[in-house]
Order: sequence, then structure tokens, then C-alpha cells
Amino acid sequence: MSIHFFQNVVSLEKSGICMWEKYRHESQQTICIIGVLILATKLCKADGHFTAQEEIEILKIIPHEPQQKNSLIRIMEEANKDTNPIEHDARNLRKLLKDEHPEFLEFIIAVLYRLAHSDGVYSVAEDEDIREVAKIFDIKKSFLNYLIFYFNKLISKFKNLSQSRKVKVNA
Repeated sequence: MSIHFFQNVVSLEKSGICMWEKYRHESQQTICIIGVLILATKLCKADGHFTAQEEIEILKIIPHEPQQKNSLIRIMEEANKDTNPIEHDARNLRKLLKDEHPEFLEFIIAVLYRLAHSDGVYSVAEDEDIREVAKIFDIKKSFLNYLIFYFNKLISKFKNLSQSRKVKVNA
């Protein structure tokens, strides 16, 4: 991987510091996790707000040690300030991974879909972002449709289960 790849990829601050440049000496695995954090943060704010619940969900998904939590939160804060669209970061993550890990790209789409539902609001903007990232990752429509069907089925089961467990109390 060359330094040229990282130049002007994600400018996070007015000082011109590029996140991809900032972490270029990290392992490919670390840079991938940072890319997932960026995509997750941008997706969660697509519906107009980035809630504490969404932050908690992201932290549940990304494996980390307790002492790493503040670093992950800092990266999410940087991503939240970034003005580049989610497609920009998806393209850079795709370039980093090339075609070596298609299953990881599918996993990222599943994570994004889960996060989009974590606050109880699945907006058109979130749906459009997920579809655009899937397109950039070259994930076929049939897989994406299956994924959406599967998650909608799980959400329906959850809603039905929670409604059946509500206990009416007569006072």
C-alpha cells in the first residue's frame, strides 16, 4: 500500500489532517476497523441524529478491550465531524481491501443494516446509504435483498415477541 493512496482521503479537521494518513502505519486490520467505524458513524447520523444508543450499538459490534473504548469513541467523533459522504469512505475501504475479503464487505453491510434499525427509525436516507455502500462493495442485489428480508423478519419476530409479553395490569 502506498502513501499516495491515503492522501486527501478523509479530511477530518480544518487543519487538513487526513484520517487515512493519520493511521497509515497501522495494520490493515486496524485500518479496516477504523473504516467500519467511519461508515457506521456516518450511517447512524444519516437520519439526522447520532444517538447514544447507536454509539453503544457500534461499540457492541466492534471487538475491543475496555481500555480501547475511548480511542474508538474518539474515532467516531472524528468521523461525525467529517463532511465527506459515506460513499467516499466506502470507496476507500473497498480500495484497501481490493477483492481479497468479499465476505468482510458483506459483513459490513449487515452491520450497517443492523445499526440503521438500532434506534427504531429506519429512514430513507439510511436505506439509500446502505444500498450505495453495497453497490460500491459490489455486493449483488440478490444478497442485499436477502439480507434486508432476513433482518425485517427478525425485527418482526422481535416486535411480535415483545407485544405478546406485555402484561396488562388492572388497577
